[in-house]
Amino acid sequence: MSKDIKNNAFFLISLGAIPGALFRWQIDEIFIVNLIGCFLLGFFNSLDILKRYKLTFCVGLCGSMTTFSGWSSHLYNLLNQRLYKLFLFNSISIVLMGVLAIALGHIFAKKLNA
Repeated sequence: MSKDIKNNAFFLISLGAIPGALFRWQIDEIFIVNLIGCFLLGFFNSLDILKRYKLTFCVGLCGSMTTFSGWSSHLYNLLNQRLYKLFLFNSISIVLMGVLAIALGHIFAKKLNA
């Protein structure tokens, strides 16, 4: 990574993190916001853009928009309520849907790059 990007990484990531966190707060639905974040991550990561833009969009925007801690808390609550089947379904479905969303974002970006 070049010296300029390292020096500006904090600023570049922050530029994406602020709107990402606000977007997450407005949606307030863990499953939906994580799928949108996965799609955008696949999309931005597959675009032929400079690394500084990937820092802003992939790390900043998508990183602050998606929420592993919120998802983990939701799963923990399901376990505490002894909803084991729902826990298992949620655990598997969000991972599979997330991978699918990243793949769709990747495909969409590649179509735009072509």
